[in-house]
Amino acid sequence: MLSPASRPSPELSEVRPRTAGVVTVLVALEAVALLAVAVGLIASLFSVHVLPVGGIVFATLVMAGGSLWLAAAARGTWGGRRWPRAAVLVSQAFLLIVAMSLLRVTLGWWGILIAAVPVMTILCLFAPPTTAWMQRTRDDAAR
Repeated sequence: MLSPASRPSPELSEVRPRTAGVVTVLVALEAVALLAVAVGLIASLFSVHVLPVGGIVFATLVMAGGSLWLAAAARGTWGGRRWPRAAVLVSQAFLLIVAMSLLRVTLGWWGILIAAVPVMTILCLFAPPTTAWMQRTRDDAAR
């Protein structure tokens, strides 16, 4: 017979909700997009560039760091951790700011397309199944 501490909790055996999967996929795609921007910045060092070299290197480091941050948040969301909620919410706020700035220029349809991603992510992040998935309890203090 299993002791109460070693028995699996019924909460932990829940199936991952679709909304958590949507959040994970969208945030992972954002991480890939940031990494692509970082690679593009590095490639611009070997062609005609407008920014100074120091600015390109700094922007590359910021984009690569953001990409790692989003990848970790996507992985944490997939695993049902609590900590990625704030990281995902902050990144979606930044993405909405980018989308709003694109709405003001001639690339308005890009702004609408880009704004759809954080809106969908935020809606799925605060959906009751996702909230329940990320609020489950475990014995590890890292949650």
